[in-house]
Amino acid sequence: MKPSTPDIAPPETTTPPAKPTLMARFKALLLEYGPVAFGLYWLSFFLSMAGFWAAIRAGFQPEGTGAQAGAWGAAYVATQVIKPLRLGAVFVLTPLVARIPPVARFLERNRHKWSNLL
Repeated sequence: MKPSTPDIAPPETTTPPAKPTLMARFKALLLEYGPVAFGLYWLSFFLSMAGFWAAIRAGFQPEGTGAQAGAWGAAYVATQVIKPLRLGAVFVLTPLVARIPPVARFLERNRHKWSNLL
């Protein structure tokens, strides 16, 4: 006599899909929003750089590596330190800026131009 087989299939062990890397998410953001995301990224870079430079020139005394680099060098190092925060701001602000009607029209008219590039 054969042992009976169960009517219920054994549960499959599947691993959840891996979370995309930050660079993959940034590329997807660039594909969807194109120059808006690119512009916000560089705007955040230059505003951070100018803000740190102004703070250093106003009297903030950096310590460590940036102290010997001068005001612009220290501002660059500080800007790179906050890069994850700047990227987070770009991920949050880009869809919001893209909802502004003139920006939304621009994206719709020109999406085909950058979707082939990446």
